[in-house]
Amino acid sequence: MLNFGIDWDDVIAPLNEHAVQLANEEEGLDLTIYDIDSWELKGKASAILKYYQDERLYLRQTVSQDAKDFVNALRKKGNVYFVTAVGPRFMSLRAGQILDAFPDFPENNIIMGFQKSLVQMDVVLDDGPHNILKSGARYPVLMRRPWNRNLSGMLSVNNYYEFLQLVDQIKESMVEDKQPVKRPCVIALVGPSGSNKNEVASLLEEAGLAEPVRSYVVGRSDRMHQYISEQEFLARRDEFVTATVYAGNQYGVKISDISIVLGKGKCAVIPLDICGAISMKRLFSTVIIFCRNSRENMIADILEKDIGNEEKKYRLLSIEKERENAKLCDYVVRSKDPVAAAEQVADIVSGRS
Repeated sequence: MLNFGIDWDDVIAPLNEHAVQLANEEEGLDLTIYDIDSWELKGKASAILKYYQDERLYLRQTVSQDAKDFVNALRKKGNVYFVTAVGPRFMSLRAGQILDAFPDFPENNIIMGFQKSLVQMDVVLDDGPHNILKSGARYPVLMRRPWNRNLSGMLSVNNYYEFLQLVDQIKESMVEDKQPVKRPCVIALVGPSGSNKNEVASLLEEAGLAEPVRSYVVGRSDRMHQYISEQEFLARRDEFVTATVYAGNQYGVKISDISIVLGKGKCAVIPLDICGAISMKRLFSTVIIFCRNSRENMIADILEKDIGNEEKKYRLLSIEKERENAKLCDYVVRSKDPVAAAEQVADIVSGRS
């Protein structure tokens, strides 16, 4: 039975959007939630800081039906704990709100305090980058919000449904017997930047085993990605089977593009992050394959890429976290030699592995 530690503010009950509303109402500002672009609350967003000490902010918090349904669904999968950072003045208010929203929730499963890293759980869901980076959980998961948009490499989800999918994948990864791959399928290649995912994908295409599906990326285009503007990306979000942020860039893969390839009776191969790969399983027969390369080779590859220094920094910083994702994949191949790795993938997909 898994133990889940779930954050309250901005995961179960909105907090920052109410702080923005208070600042706008009382100070005549025009802030939006997207002005909170970092955890430090710098610039325009600093106007909301004082409301964290204002009881009115916490009184405005409500729990949506979606959040209630999510918690109830999660309780069927394991033991759920609310792990919430709140000042001593507001602890009784917070406890009352939790029990009002979830009348049958065990009081002993409500944990309050700012040292979340001391709480040991199997899986943690939190929007605070510092809480995820310092977490002692086996699977710390970031709930994507505007203030953590640039973090890369860690497990992350955009909504409750994606988190429940991730939990199912975690449980599946604990089962030793692998189910045969149903073809045609999506071959999701996962691994840090520099793990030769793109090279393996190209070799699978050359061998006639799979057809690549190019993902969309905001602001640029290359061999593996198609250009899309940020406005169009947001407007057409429902068309993507997965949408994520990696090294500061927004990526998405369209459902229709995959369906076209599978409709031909061919496998679709896509380099992805782990959460994008898991999202694929929602709609398509998918095998997730981790490409394992040496740390030295990946660093050298990133430094040689024709990208900006800021993006290189994010990719380098995410290597260690991404290496941990191998345990969530269906298979692992050694990708230092892309030719040998492509042959291993061919064996896996054909059932010879």
